[in-house]
Amino acid sequence: MTKVPRWRRYLLGTLVLGLYALASCAAGYDSPSKVSTLRFLSLTTDHPYALPGQQVTLRLTVADGLGDPNDSAHAPRDLQILWMGGCFDPAADAFYLCFQQLGELLGSIGQGTPPPAGLLQLALQPGSRSGEPDGVEYSVTMPEDIVTRRTPPASGPTYGIAYVFFAACAGTFVPADLSGYQGYSPDQGISLPLLCLDAAGNAQGADSFAVGYTQIYVFADGRQNANPPIEGITFDGVDMSEDLTAIPVVPPCALTDAERKGQGCSSEGLSACQGYLLNALIPDVAELNPGATDIDGNPLREIVWVDYFADGGDFGSELMLVSDARDGYQQSHDSQWYPPAEPGLVSIWAVARDQRGGSSVVRRFVRVQ
Repeated sequence: MTKVPRWRRYLLGTLVLGLYALASCAAGYDSPSKVSTLRFLSLTTDHPYALPGQQVTLRLTVADGLGDPNDSAHAPRDLQILWMGGCFDPAADAFYLCFQQLGELLGSIGQGTPPPAGLLQLALQPGSRSGEPDGVEYSVTMPEDIVTRRTPPASGPTYGIAYVFFAACAGTFVPADLSGYQGYSPDQGISLPLLCLDAAGNAQGADSFAVGYTQIYVFADGRQNANPPIEGITFDGVDMSEDLTAIPVVPPCALTDAERKGQGCSSEGLSACQGYLLNALIPDVAELNPGATDIDGNPLREIVWVDYFADGGDFGSELMLVSDARDGYQQSHDSQWYPPAEPGLVSIWAVARDQRGGSSVVRRFVRVQ
C-alpha cells in the first residue's frame, strides 16, 4: 500500500471538506442538507477506535424525507433496518471481500434458518416526525486477536479492522438471487444480494432503499478517539428545547422549490425571506491526531466539522468547520436556515464529525405556520 505523507493527508482532508461544499453549489439540484428521500444522516459508535475484545455499539440516524405518497401529509414511512456484522480483517482491508460471507447470511432471510447470533439483526423503525427517536442500535464485539493475528505493516501503526454493513428499506427486505453472485463490481460500488420490495412486490429504488457500511479500527497501541459532542442547538441565540410545546414557531418562506434550486449555493435569492441563525453548540474538544504532523513537524489536531440537515427549508451553508488541524477551534460555525413554503413540523439535525470516525447528532424541531 502506498503511504501518503502526513502533510498531504492533512491537505486532502481539507480538500474533501471544500469539495463537499462545492458539490452543493450546482443550481437545479437539492442541497445535500435537504432530506427529501430516505437518508442516512449519521452513524455514531460509542468507541470509534476500539480495543480487542471490546463490545462496540453503533447507532444509525435515519430520516425519511419522501414520506408516504398515499398520505396527504406525506408522513414518514415505517422502515426495516438491517445490520450485518462479523467481518474482521479482510485481506488488504478490502470491504468487498466481506460480501461472500454476507451473501450467505442474507440467504437465511425468509428460509427460516436463523443466522449466527450477533451477525445479522433486523429491526423495525416506525416512521415519525413527532420527536420519537430516529435511530436504531446494533452491537458487535471485537475479537481478542483482531490485531495480533495480522502481520504488522512495514511502517505506520499496527491495527485490526472490522466492517459493519447496514441497510434501510421503506418496505420489506428479501434476498436477491444468489446464483452467480460476485459481491462487488468496481463500477457499481456496494452491491449486496438484497432487494427492498414495496407492498405490491415492486423493487424499490434509491429514494426508498439505502445501503452503507462503516469500519471500526483497533490499534495495537490502544489509542482511543472520543466522539465530538453537541450540547444543543440555538435558534437566533435561544436554546432549542426538546419539548415540542416549546419549539420555535415561524412563518413560511413563499419561494417555491424551483426558485430555491435556481440559487445554487447563493442565499441572495432567499434574502426576501426571514432567515434564522442556527448554531450547533460544539465545544473545543478536538484531540491530537496521533502521529500526524505538518510539513514542519508540528503536531496536528483532528479536523472537526458540523453538517446541518433539515426535511424542510434551506441552509445558507450546510457544512461548517469547527476545528482546523493547525489553526484550532473556529468560534463561528453557525448557518442561516430559511423556512419552507409549506406549513408543518420541520426536523433539523446537526451532526458533528471528526476525521477519525467520531460523530454525534442532535435533532430539534421548528413549526412553520
